[in-house]
Amino acid sequence: MQHRRVFKVGSIFGALLILLLDAATPLGFTHGDLYLLSIILAALSGNRRFLIAMTVVSIVFIIAGSFISAAGLPFAYWASNRTISILEICLIAGLCAYIMRRIHGLRDDINALAVSRQTLQNLIPTPDDPLAPFQHPQQFQLFADAIPQIIWTATSDGRIDYINRALDQFTGQSRETLIAGQLLSTLIHPDDLSQLRARWLDAVQHKDSYDLECRVRRHDGAWRWHLLQGAPVRDGDGNIVKWSGSAIDIHDIRVYAERFEHVTKATVDAISDWDIQADQIWWNQGVTNLFGYSREEMMAKPSSWTERLHPEDREQALATIYQTLNSGRERHHYQYRFVRKDGSIAIVQEHGFVIRDKEGVAIRLIAGMTDITQKRQLEEQLSHAQRLQTVGELTGGVAHDFNNLLTVIQGNAELLKEDSTLNADQQPLVDMINDASQRAADLVQRLLAFARKQPLTPKATDIASLIRDIQPLVRQAVPERITINLITEPELPMVTIDPPQFESAVLNLCLNARDAMPGQGKLLLEVGHCELDSDNTELHAEARAGHYVTISVSDTGTGMSADVQARAFDPFFTTKTYGQGSGLGLSMVYGFIRQSGGHVSLYSEPDNGTTVRMYLPVGSDPTTLSGLSSRQDHLSGNDVVLGTGKVLLVEDEPLVRHYAEKQFKALGFETLSAANGSDALTLMQQTDHVDLLFTDVMMGDGMNGPELAKAAKKLQPDLHVLFTSGYTRNAMLRQGRLQPDTHLLSKPWRRDDLLEKLKAMQQDSAGS
Repeated sequence: MQHRRVFKVGSIFGALLILLLDAATPLGFTHGDLYLLSIILAALSGNRRFLIAMTVVSIVFIIAGSFISAAGLPFAYWASNRTISILEICLIAGLCAYIMRRIHGLRDDINALAVSRQTLQNLIPTPDDPLAPFQHPQQFQLFADAIPQIIWTATSDGRIDYINRALDQFTGQSRETLIAGQLLSTLIHPDDLSQLRARWLDAVQHKDSYDLECRVRRHDGAWRWHLLQGAPVRDGDGNIVKWSGSAIDIHDIRVYAERFEHVTKATVDAISDWDIQADQIWWNQGVTNLFGYSREEMMAKPSSWTERLHPEDREQALATIYQTLNSGRERHHYQYRFVRKDGSIAIVQEHGFVIRDKEGVAIRLIAGMTDITQKRQLEEQLSHAQRLQTVGELTGGVAHDFNNLLTVIQGNAELLKEDSTLNADQQPLVDMINDASQRAADLVQRLLAFARKQPLTPKATDIASLIRDIQPLVRQAVPERITINLITEPELPMVTIDPPQFESAVLNLCLNARDAMPGQGKLLLEVGHCELDSDNTELHAEARAGHYVTISVSDTGTGMSADVQARAFDPFFTTKTYGQGSGLGLSMVYGFIRQSGGHVSLYSEPDNGTTVRMYLPVGSDPTTLSGLSSRQDHLSGNDVVLGTGKVLLVEDEPLVRHYAEKQFKALGFETLSAANGSDALTLMQQTDHVDLLFTDVMMGDGMNGPELAKAAKKLQPDLHVLFTSGYTRNAMLRQGRLQPDTHLLSKPWRRDDLLEKLKAMQQDSAGS
């Protein structure tokens, strides 16, 4: 303020001094310009009123100087100069006034900012004074009400004492009513209210922060999800002096998240979303449904997927992904093998696309994994069937032409044999030709049987009687060291076949069984009945749904490996040494049964024997189905068996395991499934109670079905056990792997077979 007074005094003194100077001299223009010094000094004083006053005084002094200055210059000269000086003074004074106005405005803005800064500092809690905002309630309320998010405060003991405007706008209720807590029970959804109260009381008791999602009722009655959060406010000593919190409307986010989750559950694929920059990955429920892994263990790290790739495919799969990421392409498509949690191998087809930023750098990779294992297996089965059909057609054509040649050979050999001119040395040669041509004719007959082109004379036949009739012939072909047993079901329907060709097929199977048992063994022939539905035919490409009479030939021999089983029906394929087999025995059986409208299945395991089962279709004549109708009457309907309980399925073949799951679920059971015994025991330990254990007898992890059942009964003594096997029950019993009082369901089976077996188990349980 002192410097402003100095400028004012200087401005006045300067104006008077210039006036005196003007009065003592005749100068006009120069003295008028000197008044500018007084104007500038007046502006520096910072007072616009003083500036205007000094401007007026200076103009008056200039005009007065025209009359009091000494004579010496023409009037027109110094009058014009003084006029110019007045204009200059007005211009300079106006410019100074404008500058002063801007300076004053800038100073006011600076002062306002300083005040605002101080106000904000007063509203921000500090470690020394955490209650600073609450000591200025008006400012705090203005600040809090400007926030669209719901915020609140409470006393140290948990009583709500402040709610901002966002909550009363959302609910349509007054702030005072909300603070009083009278409407809490009506604003919070009834299903969430008890949980909210419990969490709030727990937070107050333990003096800790909390968060909770619950539904809050809007003013129009709609329930919307909110994320409620609360945290304590502590002083410098750590004591809680206040509570503060917020409520964020997350309804739309939650709805979209649930919708996305439902969409991902609806797909059968395993979908992943890899955030490349954050190196985090997300999986949908499909990774559990297809491969058995939980979402948590797959989302633990992106390498969880890499670690489960088949070792032989890992390098190529990773190379394909990174080539897509680095090449600028948006999509990739490839196949690889993936290891399921149960250790089995899945064939996977993956489709993926890349999300890139503006610079083209890959930031996310979205991929879908489709399990095509079953599709590939069905394709292989179809390919094998087509290959056999192609070979059969070719074989049939060759056999037909070869029969013509054999006719010529055998005819001429017969003529030579009757020629009296042949000497004793030539006669054995003719006999050799006859023997060789006859063996060739038998071979051609087998080729025609495989090609399904042999002449058949089908007629309605009682299979059980036919098997009993040829049993002595089988006994002659099989040495005494091998025990033979025949088991037949009563009242079997008739089938339409060529009896001699059927006898030949059964004999061939018995001879193969004999050759597979170099030492002592057991040969079992079984005749029964079954019905195949559409689910069974999915597992066997050549099977058709319908009623069948089954003929099973089982042995306790060396068995077959998976590779041998895949080629067992191929013509000329044999595992016997050279000269001991033509490789046409099973091929002939296959061709004859297929030509008769049925199909053949083979079940074998190394060192555990083999079962070949022939399926012959039951005729459509109603009289041939009388035996069937009586069996099916009591199976109609989905009767509850052993209660609507929980069944644990243990099967190392994925297709059969999935088939069993489907059938048990159709009967109302809750299912758990495992691929081996160790996984099954783990599931039992993690489950409260299991009503039924349904397990394969032979499994590949070292623990067979009886061993699993024994261990499972130690965990749960009242457990019911039902075994299943590709061998028949009688074959299993005679191989000594099951106790006589156990329950076994032979493969393949249909739902009615399962239901009948479960009813039998229920009756046995009730009787005991």
